[in-house]
Amino acid sequence: MSFQETIDELEYSHIQEPSIAEYVQQITPTESPIIQTLKNIPMPVQSKIALSAPDRLFFRLNELMKPTKDLGSLLTTFNYGLYLLTYFDSKAYNLKSKALSFVRPETAFTALPGAADAESSPFARLGSVVANARLTLRLFGLLPIYVRVRKLIRDGESMDPVLYIISFVQCSLCAAFQLLENIAFLTEKGVLMKCGLGWLFNGAGGRVANKYRVAHRAWFLSIICDFARLMREAQIFFAKNHLEKGKITREEAEKAVQWYYDWIRPLAWLPIGWHLSGWMGDKAPGFNLGVQGAAGVLADLRRTAMLWRATQEV
Repeated sequence: MSFQETIDELEYSHIQEPSIAEYVQQITPTESPIIQTLKNIPMPVQSKIALSAPDRLFFRLNELMKPTKDLGSLLTTFNYGLYLLTYFDSKAYNLKSKALSFVRPETAFTALPGAADAESSPFARLGSVVANARLTLRLFGLLPIYVRVRKLIRDGESMDPVLYIISFVQCSLCAAFQLLENIAFLTEKGVLMKCGLGWLFNGAGGRVANKYRVAHRAWFLSIICDFARLMREAQIFFAKNHLEKGKITREEAEKAVQWYYDWIRPLAWLPIGWHLSGWMGDKAPGFNLGVQGAAGVLADLRRTAMLWRATQEV
């Protein structure tokens, strides 16, 4: 499992949750000879899990929201691309002013003081609109987390114990992040204040900022869990390949290749998570809009490219 920014850094497109049909097929005895090997699992427990009304409702809602995951991945790349353009736009303004000083010094002196205001850039304003759209989509982000937890509970006995603990901790951190972010976002937009919950979710700007900061700290810790997972997977693969001298299947070889790609996403999100979590104050040393834009684009670029290639048959 791999989990998986400003206020808009988390996407659930990489969560591999089962569909309703897959979930029922995997935990309910069928006529398939593959599934029949699971007959040692008590049928009453399976049926109870498979037919649970709340679970089925959440699974159906999650199926309904699945198309937004691909949209979220595309918006992530677009959003951070806009941040990168904002950074270059501000730098270009400074370069233009400096170049102008060689031609018309009196004009350059009036241009330089107002240079490099990133927030006034049209790219920054459009990026803010896209960020709000992503935050709105993530109001439903707890659904895939719940589905993932149910899958973990179902597959827990067959998983490596260490990977199971890491996955469960990561799910908990992501759930905490999403819950706090939703509360902060709805409070910021005045939804919770106007529905009579203002006394519970203090809408002062400082309180909202603190909610975001705590949420991003939970998200940052979930990124650290990705590194722990990857190292544990490497340890398991090494033990089988070199210590047990076991035969490496084609599927395991493909997973080994995928393992290297799985490092890209957490490594890219790491500086953004560190900055947003505010462990070292409001701004991390050396962090700027250019770093944020480049890291964010890199984090989801591979998935966006895969989605684009999938449209070739259209």
